[in-house]
Formats: sequence, C-alpha cells, structure tokens
Amino acid sequence: MVEVLERIGRFTSSNIWKLTTKDRTGKDFGAPALTYIEEKRAERSIGRSVDLGAVSQSLTWGKIAEYYCDKFHLLGYELISDQTIVHPKYKFWSGSPDAKKVQTGVEIKCYEPKKFYLYTHALLKLKEGLITLDDIKKDFKEEYWQVVSNSILLNKPKAELIAYMPTEKQLIQMREEIETTNVLEKLGIEPWQGRFIIEKEIYNLPFIPEGIEYPNFVNYEFVVPADDIIFLTKCVLDAEKLLTNG
Repeated sequence: MVEVLERIGRFTSSNIWKLTTKDRTGKDFGAPALTYIEEKRAERSIGRSVDLGAVSQSLTWGKIAEYYCDKFHLLGYELISDQTIVHPKYKFWSGSPDAKKVQTGVEIKCYEPKKFYLYTHALLKLKEGLITLDDIKKDFKEEYWQVVSNSILLNKPKAELIAYMPTEKQLIQMREEIETTNVLEKLGIEPWQGRFIIEKEIYNLPFIPEGIEYPNFVNYEFVVPADDIIFLTKCVLDAEKLLTNG
C-alpha cells in the first residue's frame, strides 16, 4: 500500500510519455497530456488513485516473467520493481524502475507474442544500426520515455531497454516452480491471480518454441541524450505548473 500512496497525485514514469505529446501547434500539451494532468488533479483532490487497480492477466504475466528474466538472463543487475523512486528535487515526479546497474536504469518488457515481436524486431534493428534511437522514440514512446524518466529519477547516465519472453524450456520451469514453490507469494501475487500460468494449455501462454532461433531476450543500452533529459524535465515542470495554477 505504501508504494501506491507514494504514486498518488504524482506524474509517474509509466505514463510520462503522455506529457511529451503536443497539440497541432506544437506549442501546448496534446490531449493525452491534458487528460493525464486532470487525472492527477483528481487524485490530489480526493486523496486517492482514480484507478481501482484491476489486475489483468497481462499485468500479472509481466510481473512474473520479469522475475524470471532476472533469474535466467540478468547478471550484475538489481531488480527494484517493488520500489517507488521520487525525484529528489521535484516531489511530484516518481517512478518504479524494473532494475538498475551501476550507471544504468533498466526497463524490462515481457509482452505477449505479437507485441514482443514488434518490440524486439525494432530493438534488433537498432542494435544493427538499421534504425536510430529517434525511431524508437517515435514508434515506442511509452517504453522510451519510461526508461528515460526512471534513469533521471535514479540519477543514472545510461538507460537500457529489455524485451523478454521465455523459451519453452524456461516456461516449463516457471510452471513447475509456480506449482510447487511460494514464488507467487514472494512476488506479492495472490495464487488465484497467477494460476492461469499453470492451468492454461502451454501454447496459450507466451514463449519461444524449442528449435526456433529467434532470440527470447533482447537488450539495448544507451547514454540518455542530454536534450531528452532537459525536454522531459520541462514537460513535467510545465504539467505541474498547469495543474497547480489551472
């Protein structure tokens, strides 16, 4: 509950991309930003989140898969997704980074197959130099600005985008551990919320089949552009000004 309270009325990294949207003139906030600002105004007025916090299977899957991404692939990372970080200067700005390294803020996305493919395909092209970071910023606004925001909150000069979906072998291990250990309790997930992972037919869950060479883990680390730090900070400050003075 503490984590939820720390996010009430604050602009958070997960939705920060909305504040980067502009209207047709390119000078003022766009519709997504204005709606988001009004949500924050409502939260501050009534003292609680306007979201009732319904937990979907995709959200539960993401939290569980993130844990296994760390277990199977991440070395030298610290998983911190259960923490809420508040900007040291601007208390109306917070976020819950997935992980961090010495100099890097990290975001792990565990999407279902279609979106996983689209995201990893873009990251692979980025790694090969076929597209640029500006293309990611354009086509994956939510992911890009979330990791930039969290890197700012963590005071890290670098950011890392990660996409993960288990292999068939990893998924089988996940199902066995969920069935026989307290992994769900460890992650703060109610048993009924995570049961679908062991109750569904395996093909109805996200995984890369055995014998398929497509990577199930793709990452890209970059130095956060100074211009983007300045831009995003200005967006948040302008949003707070509009909220408090509007």
